[in-house]
Amino acid sequence: MDAIKTDLTERLGALVQMAQAANAALFGPGAPPQPLLDDEPPRLFEYQPGINLVTVPRAGFGVLPFSVLRALAQTSKEIRLNIELIKRTMRGLEWDIIPRVKQGIGYQVVTKEVVKFFEQPDGVHDFDSWVNQLLETLLTIDAVTIYPDIQNGKLVSLDLIDGATIRPLLDLRGRIPRPPLPAYLQMLYGMPATHYSADRLIYAPLNTKTHTPYGESPIEWALMAINTAIRHDAVRLGWFTEGNIPGVLVSVSPDWTPEQLATFTEYFDALAKGDIQRASKILFVPGNGAQSIFQPQQGDADKIEVDKWLMQVVCWAFGNNPAEFGLIPSSGLGGSGYVQGMENAHYRSMIGPITGYLKSLFDRLIRDYLHRPDLEFKWIGLEPPEDELRRAQIDQVYLSMGVYSPAYVQERLGVPMEFRDTSQHGDISQLVPFLQRAIKADLADWRERARREFKRGQRFSVFYSQIIPSNLYSRIVKELEKAESLEDIDNSFEKAKNYLQHTQYLLKCLLPAQEVGEEQPFCYP
Repeated sequence: MDAIKTDLTERLGALVQMAQAANAALFGPGAPPQPLLDDEPPRLFEYQPGINLVTVPRAGFGVLPFSVLRALAQTSKEIRLNIELIKRTMRGLEWDIIPRVKQGIGYQVVTKEVVKFFEQPDGVHDFDSWVNQLLETLLTIDAVTIYPDIQNGKLVSLDLIDGATIRPLLDLRGRIPRPPLPAYLQMLYGMPATHYSADRLIYAPLNTKTHTPYGESPIEWALMAINTAIRHDAVRLGWFTEGNIPGVLVSVSPDWTPEQLATFTEYFDALAKGDIQRASKILFVPGNGAQSIFQPQQGDADKIEVDKWLMQVVCWAFGNNPAEFGLIPSSGLGGSGYVQGMENAHYRSMIGPITGYLKSLFDRLIRDYLHRPDLEFKWIGLEPPEDELRRAQIDQVYLSMGVYSPAYVQERLGVPMEFRDTSQHGDISQLVPFLQRAIKADLADWRERARREFKRGQRFSVFYSQIIPSNLYSRIVKELEKAESLEDIDNSFEKAKNYLQHTQYLLKCLLPAQEVGEEQPFCYP
């Protein structure tokens, strides 16, 4: 094959013109330096040379080791309480698997198999426990790692891997290498165990950056406050365990000898033995008689102003509402109203980003590994009650103005078809010719893409369509997986077109079963 030739005449002329202008002008910008590499794509960031030879995860990027982050999460009560609050909040949410297409076509999709899989994602833990483990990794070290266990071409489990053992690799441009190149290295017992390509291991940090492949934990945003909080707790603990400041000092005659002081102290201790602790005992010391009893300056262990400030800093880092920990009054003048107003801020700063991250991750798993691009993951009951009321009021106004119909609201809310007013549909059979043309257009685009990918020897990519019925879509996907020639691909799409000639089949995809006289609402080819 002949080498690809690139005409650099125009670029060279532009560089010469720039150099001439720079040298001719007084106090000009100067000629640009000669680059080391010519006509190369830019690197994502300036990584350390030989970075793939560094086997310790997170080393070489100027960030805290995973072990330090986990130690801080276990040592600091502020971090642990914030993490547990987020985990409990997320575990209290309901979820469901729903069709991705909610408008245009009213066909129903079989979701039972996907729902059943997510009820026990790794085959051992239920969804609640599985998400709890995922959130612990996400909030502590931000290195969520999932291994999709595929056996005989079928996904059998989603195993959560300790992200602290995973070392992302880089290509020349600083990207995660594309399959089939190794993208991730697992380190066990200080040695490289094995590597995985990007399509065999899912490494999904939440807080990503351009200058490192690792995520950034909220712990790293409040290191100074966390360090102060740990030392403050250590001082408080020392006050109760190793402190030697007595509760009260009593001045006695300066003529007393140390032996006499010790003897009288033992005598007084015997009188009060078992009633008070050492920190509250009276201590007798020599004095001049001017003042017989005085109390030393003591640190009050019950003062919590510093604790409040430190907890607020960590709450801001994790996106939690300090009122959840009682740091802002929930009663009194403006108290309850303030707490209610903070619910929306809590959603924007914590619940919204984390639920969005998890939904995106679960949708990827459903699309790429369960091979159901027609389905998506959905959290239920996220919006605060006042937001739902406001949304209903807006809907009422828009419905009265004719901006949209009740069917639009029903689709957005996911109201089951059996609870909808079927009189709204009218004579839907008139839509069949338009539906046929739209589906044929999508099938033609899909067929051409599949042929191109087959010629290049690539695996078939996911084709997105909002009009192809789900069961017909699944049938085509299965036949493409078995295709061994271009003729097999063409036959798959020709058979799909044949189904579009049957009006009854399309009506089953458009309306629920009871409207077309069928018992099964699903449009199986």
